[in-house]
Amino acid sequence: MTGLRMRRIVLALVALLGLGLAAPAFAQGVYKPGTQVQKSLQIDGKRLALPAGTWVVGADGDSGWTDPSLGTFGYLRSVVLFRIADGKLDAVLEVNSNALPTIDGWGMAAACGRQDLVLAVIRYRAGWDGSCYFVTHTLMNQEPTLVLRQARDYAARSGWTVPKVMLTAGFRSANRTDVLDVRYHFAGETRGMAPENVTRWRDSAWMASKLDEDPRRSAFARAVSDWAVGYTAVVDAGLKNRLPDEEAIAMPDPGSRTPAADIIARRMAELSLLRQAGAITEEEYGVQTQSLKEHGLGSSSTAPDLAVVTAVKALSYRIIVSISHIFVDYYWTGNYVAAGALEVLQITINSAKFYMHELGWAKYKGVPRTDAARTIDFRYIGANV
Repeated sequence: MTGLRMRRIVLALVALLGLGLAAPAFAQGVYKPGTQVQKSLQIDGKRLALPAGTWVVGADGDSGWTDPSLGTFGYLRSVVLFRIADGKLDAVLEVNSNALPTIDGWGMAAACGRQDLVLAVIRYRAGWDGSCYFVTHTLMNQEPTLVLRQARDYAARSGWTVPKVMLTAGFRSANRTDVLDVRYHFAGETRGMAPENVTRWRDSAWMASKLDEDPRRSAFARAVSDWAVGYTAVVDAGLKNRLPDEEAIAMPDPGSRTPAADIIARRMAELSLLRQAGAITEEEYGVQTQSLKEHGLGSSSTAPDLAVVTAVKALSYRIIVSISHIFVDYYWTGNYVAAGALEVLQITINSAKFYMHELGWAKYKGVPRTDAARTIDFRYIGANV
């Protein structure tokens, strides 16, 4: 065997090994309907910890969602799972995740910024990184994609009835390259609540404004909200595939202690250890513990809206320019009244021109914003409007 031929064989083996090492995470294969999953769901290099019980895959495939602004993002994968309790459908889980990494980020879910839900929190939104969660109800009557229709068909063949209205806890964790979009839909019927037959989202008894009228629904909505506070950190860890193997997740339970209180207590203890070890000063410890006491887990930084940034720039620019112009106007007119009138006109007209120019340039001709400040929604099994 010649030396040249040997080198070619070695290079070919190295190339094959490289392809094997660089194989995309979705090479794990598609989950077949009926596959039972416990503890965690592996999906495209990410891992989502699952609440207790056995989850049955109803469908796994292309979500049918597209967005040309993201370029060659491959496809968005949707996995739908069902949790069965005492022979009845107890919960539905939707997981949306990208199969290929992108470079432009995935943004936040629209529901995280709404004011008419039971709960909507943006934990942090900075650069391409973002994390948020919300609690609301969903009309489970929307079937826009093949994978969602397949999930419904599998449930029907299995004899499971999908309730028309379910309480939903949604989560979005995203960075510059990857996204985990997770929605849990909980059935009220398996928790002793009467089924609903409404056709409009606002008519449901799960509306935030109506929960006080139904103590049982109110208690469960509060339990799901408390559960979501702790679970959102699990989704964030799963995006990076950093979940510990022993991670145990409970289902929302109105009778359990508030997860948020547990997390705050744990953080207080951790801060105390850091102070004792000298990692943080007494002053830093006081500031952070006081923040926990006053604001709880809270949320972190957010990226300001384009219109807000433009308005602030216009205001600051106007102040500087007006101070200089008042002297110039008086120099040429020699009259205080005339100088003041000119200044009022300049403030009114020029500020409006500056604002519209800046806004138009940034929106149509400037570098497009591709960070977590934008909103991206996928295609879901139900409707929240």
